[in-house]
Amino acid sequence: MALLRTPPPHGGNLVDRVVRNPDRAKKMADGCVTYDIKPTMLDGVPIRNVYREIMSICYGFFSPVEGSMVRNEVERVLEERRLLNEWVFPYPLVFDISEEDYKNLGVGEGDRLLLRLKGQPFAVLDIDEIYKIDPVDIATRTFGTPERNPEVVKVPFDKKHPGYMIYRSMNPVVLAGKYTIVNEPKFRDPYNKFWFPPAKCREEFKKKGWRTAIAHQTRNVPHVGHEALMKNAAYTGDVEPCRGILVNAIIGAKRRGDYPDEAILEGHAAVNRFGYIKPERHMVTFTLWDMRYGNPIESLLHGIIRQNMGCTHHMFGRDHAAVGEYYDMYATQILWTKGIPSFGFEAPPNEVDYGLKIIPQNMAEFWYCPKCGEMAYSETCGHVDQKQKLSGSFIRGMVAEGIFPPNIIMRPEVYKAIVKWWKVYGYPFVNPKYLAEKDKTLEVDVPPMEVSKG
Repeated sequence: MALLRTPPPHGGNLVDRVVRNPDRAKKMADGCVTYDIKPTMLDGVPIRNVYREIMSICYGFFSPVEGSMVRNEVERVLEERRLLNEWVFPYPLVFDISEEDYKNLGVGEGDRLLLRLKGQPFAVLDIDEIYKIDPVDIATRTFGTPERNPEVVKVPFDKKHPGYMIYRSMNPVVLAGKYTIVNEPKFRDPYNKFWFPPAKCREEFKKKGWRTAIAHQTRNVPHVGHEALMKNAAYTGDVEPCRGILVNAIIGAKRRGDYPDEAILEGHAAVNRFGYIKPERHMVTFTLWDMRYGNPIESLLHGIIRQNMGCTHHMFGRDHAAVGEYYDMYATQILWTKGIPSFGFEAPPNEVDYGLKIIPQNMAEFWYCPKCGEMAYSETCGHVDQKQKLSGSFIRGMVAEGIFPPNIIMRPEVYKAIVKWWKVYGYPFVNPKYLAEKDKTLEVDVPPMEVSKG
């Protein structure tokens, strides 16, 4: 059997739509109508900022997508989970604005719009098409219904689901076309330490000699159960043990009660730095994306992101990227094991034409076995009747009370990362102060750029 190698990017080539030549960038931006990017709000709270999608598109995380989708592409994605060029893709990605803003801009098809971020030029959108959407229809069809998708959807989506509300809260006018970043933002500390866009990530894999690497999706500070998941998953590949473990955190809009993004990144870095996982086999990175919590649909995007970053494998656990009980708890594993026909997959996503090349590693549940005094996986020990689950809510409760979690639950260095950002924001979890600060500062600073007005 041939040894595995780093898979090609999804679609064949990595998208790179970042202009690094200042003269060319200025020439592209000069004379354009300008628009200040606005977050999508819900009850006064930012739930999405399209700048993150623009960053992830232009740096190649979402290859082969290059911009805001035209109407026919949105329809194809919603009906078949495919782009117009046939490649599998799970979510409609659009640049939406209000009817009032559209009227005030006065732009049309064929025009170039200069997008500003934090008051500075950021990217241009070359408008190919302008059309209207029904946000309720988009939201419903994105995630599915029990009637249309009975294999995995259990109950209708509603206002309690954050991803559904991202689409439900969109504006009705879509400007479709390709994005190009003309003024590269600079990541603030600590994000700058973990910024490895796909091209750079693949270079890092080569430096490390990682022919195989498995991706760990996260939006949480790691506890010992996550550590066990990574260690076990890396050694259960179909062909050979994975040489590398890529932690890729999703960084974006937060919900109250989440850990701050900074604590998530530095918590995972502590696992590496203090040797709980061998540093030579472990790497912490992030992707900008306002997570949709789409379980099997979200797993497709995660697979695309990590394949583009160079991973050969991706671990998928129970309730992957889920919130609430909208989907079957094993919906993602069903998708990657046999497919979900109602979502357009008669076979797993890595076995269809124009599908993914990344290999799924479906993981069963971990727990702590008090008899063995260690983490247990599936049926690895004979004390299933004594298993103790590591509840994220329970751990959060301990942290909120200022109780230092025991080592069997969380590494002390990880807890210190939580405390560090607790002191910054005045609370260990996302609260109104954090949400307001994050909306104002984002993850980046945008350098000044002088352009002439149209």
